Amino acid sequence: MASASILQDPSLQARHKQSVTLSDGRTLGYAEFGSLSDDATTVLAFHGWPGSRLESAVYHSVAGELNIRLIGVDRPGIGLSSPQPKRKLLDWPADIRELVRYLKLKRYYIIGVSAGGPHALACAHETAENELLGVGIVSGPGPWVLGTKGASLDLKVTLNAVAYAPWLVRYFMNATIVKPAQDPDPAKLDQMMRSQMKKMPPADLAFAKNYPGTVDIMIAAVRESFKQGADSNVRDGQMLTLDWGFELQNIKIKKVLLWHGTADVNVPVARGRYLAEHVPHAVLKEFEENTHITIHEHAKEILRDLIADSSRREESNEV
Repeated sequence: MASASILQDPSLQARHKQSVTLSDGRTLGYAEFGSLSDDATTVLAFHGWPGSRLESAVYHSVAGELNIRLIGVDRPGIGLSSPQPKRKLLDWPADIRELVRYLKLKRYYIIGVSAGGPHALACAHETAENELLGVGIVSGPGPWVLGTKGASLDLKVTLNAVAYAPWLVRYFMNATIVKPAQDPDPAKLDQMMRSQMKKMPPADLAFAKNYPGTVDIMIAAVRESFKQGADSNVRDGQMLTLDWGFELQNIKIKKVLLWHGTADVNVPVARGRYLAEHVPHAVLKEFEENTHITIHEHAKEILRDLIADSSRREESNEV
């Protein structure tokens, strides 16, 4: 996996701070990682919660090896993207459609990680298959009707709070993470998050020790996430608990791949199994004993499987 140095490389800075002005005047921020080749396969990546476009730097190295142009996108009010206070999940595909047109993409894939999963499925519901070649979901949650059974106590409290008392989540974020995230000294947030990480399960602690660069990237992504404060982060969390606005069985994209760790207590594997049962053509791969964090050890396999038939599918869709 990539080192955090990728985010500090002066020659690549311009790739990480890009944006497009949407038709309603809002800005949508994005960053490019992986291959620079003209014949690279494009994958749009949707981050977790809290997170930002910089999360995709975790996959920079493997994306380069696989000749993938990986584009991480900030959701509204996150990082470089303008707020959209009353947004719904189905507003997201329209933003992505404008980004796709701006980038002049004819064929592409989408991958959603954790909270990015519902956003990827929304795009799968709204986008034609001759354009969107496939969708991948890593540790993605299901509809809120499934509740929080199997999740850790921390996650149960957080998700129920964002569903029924979002003002409380906003207060908590402002009281804890916003100030260090916005401090000019990155060490403030770094120290706070590393202190919290000491409470992680043994498998996650081992992962953090083995992949320090990934930890650095995730901290940088969270810092960017709170650049504009807590409000949009609260709304982003609400996307997990509000009605999605579409039925899973109506998704017509024929390539939907799901990956989930059986030891995930952030998004229990039962959610992945539910999606596999209700999304037509969906295929689930379970990684035994992997957590919400350690599943990223399989980054190369995940991206490789997502684009495995890219050449054949692009040729078959040519007009």
